[in-house]
Amino acid sequence: MSALKSANKELKGMMKTVKIQDIDNLQDEMMDLMDVSNEIQETLGRSYNVPDDIDEEDLMGELEALEADMGNEADEVPSYLQPEKEEPDSGAELNLPSAPAGHAAPAGRASAQADDEFGLPTVPQASLRS
Repeated sequence: MSALKSANKELKGMMKTVKIQDIDNLQDEMMDLMDVSNEIQETLGRSYNVPDDIDEEDLMGELEALEADMGNEADEVPSYLQPEKEEPDSGAELNLPSAPAGHAAPAGRASAQADDEFGLPTVPQASLRS
């Protein structure tokens, strides 16, 4: 009997802290969520004018025919998927001119002018300011 009294006392204390309005709001939110969920299910379950009399074996036959067509195309590899051809090793095959052996001075430049280590003309000492 004492256990029932203490449970009753605890339950009354809990009921004072619980507000009926909060429970109603929670139930309303749950109903709204259930409505949204049902709308989503209805949208996903729509029939997009697919006839009901389609035989699954007919569909499988069409799929196999498509796979066979794709298999025939797979035998012919497109050019952009083919492996690259080896580059020629010698320049003679490309008919390129041979590289010059030394440096020749350009047409408007005096050949007596010295070049730096990069092959560029050196700046005359008179033009350098000290």
